[in-house]
Amino acid sequence: MTPVGADPLWIEIVLELPFAAAEVMADAVGELTGGVEIRDAQTIIQAGSGRAVLVAQCTPEMEAEVLAEIEAAAARMKEAGVSVDPLSVRRREAHEDEWRDVWKQYFRATRVGRTFLIRPSWDLKAAVEGDRVIDLDPGRAFGTGGHATTRLVIALAEEIAERRVEAFLDLGCGSGILSIAAVRLWPSAHGLAVDIDPESVATTDENLALNKVTTVATRVGSIDGVSGASDLVLANIEAGVLGALAADFPARVAAGGTVILSGILVDQADDVVRAFVAAGFALEARRDEDEWAALRLRPS
Repeated sequence: MTPVGADPLWIEIVLELPFAAAEVMADAVGELTGGVEIRDAQTIIQAGSGRAVLVAQCTPEMEAEVLAEIEAAAARMKEAGVSVDPLSVRRREAHEDEWRDVWKQYFRATRVGRTFLIRPSWDLKAAVEGDRVIDLDPGRAFGTGGHATTRLVIALAEEIAERRVEAFLDLGCGSGILSIAAVRLWPSAHGLAVDIDPESVATTDENLALNKVTTVATRVGSIDGVSGASDLVLANIEAGVLGALAADFPARVAAGGTVILSGILVDQADDVVRAFVAAGFALEARRDEDEWAALRLRPS
């Protein structure tokens, strides 16, 4: 039992497996844990070439179920002809403060896109004229600007900074970095940041306060709980989830609005485009970085 006032105890489960199997495994584990960190050759904490490391946390009560799902997901992939070997699984007890402390070893002030400076509280690099500054403490949530998927969204958003955006939706908000970036690009806009993971929403709240952003509301949930249409929808989520949700986007995008999608592997991009074209969108722009792709679409 965790003493009153102590940091909560988590079970940290770390998997190492071929990169090609990482997203399917992350989807399976994420259904139970609310989210999975994927480390690859491009992340701040790197995995070996052709390999991926998945890091998930769960309560001690959930550990057996999560481990059973890992075994079942690996069996399903093998049956489908997807190689998951060598697969290693490690677990340990961890405390909340460890997750925050590990970032201090790897996350430093970073320039992203043409104008953004993203900096943690332990590396407050001085801004220069024209910088759009995001002060960020990621906690246990995804999103530091250190991963290509986040950089790609910011770059595609910067390209349309002159467009009129009064309302935006940040779907799968993680650390809140994309919400803050949207506010920096469109200071008069109001936003809604949504994530299925309560920890991510709590981290977003902290980072919004850190950046003195008062125009973004937060909510635990998914797109089906969002009413009304936005001028801009940002979604850095796995490709499989994006494809499944494509039909839900038209009702959330205002006429003449913009959708920016990321979290997509290059070889999955065409499938995501097809799903969104079928839902009534047209591809406007695409950016690739290494094995990742991001898409900007508008209602057709």
